[in-house]
Amino acid sequence: MRPWQYLLTALLLAVLLAVLRISWIRRRKREERDFTRRLETLLLPREQVKVVCPGRRGRWVLTSTRLLLEEGEGFLAIPFRKIKSLRGTDGTGKTTMSVAKMTSLTVKTDSEHTLQNTSPEFPRLARELKARTARRKKQTAGKKAPSRKSGSP
Repeated sequence: MRPWQYLLTALLLAVLLAVLRISWIRRRKREERDFTRRLETLLLPREQVKVVCPGRRGRWVLTSTRLLLEEGEGFLAIPFRKIKSLRGTDGTGKTTMSVAKMTSLTVKTDSEHTLQNTSPEFPRLARELKARTARRKKQTAGKKAPSRKSGSP
């Protein structure tokens, strides 16, 4: 092949890579826009988004009143009162509640949902979720059965 043919081939490959990159960027922007629209339609009045953490199976969204798990085209909403337990595991598979050591977080409701520590938002999500469930347990433990006073006039 002549040198100009090599240059032409290199130019065609560069154009092809540029077109693929542009289409990939547009696809990611469209997916992000669609996610935002779907999330906005799902939020309750006065509900605020605290953390959005991407995972392998979809995003986890922590709001002021519940945890939302993205599942394909929809969301699974888990109110804080339905969360039975949180379990963090470290690199060796041992249970830990230290957010800094967690490699995965398992939320147990009627079923178990696990999020791996693959994004920078993971520690904030784990910390906030841990605080929300601990606050709920304190509130339910602090409530006492109403006492009846004996001896009515």
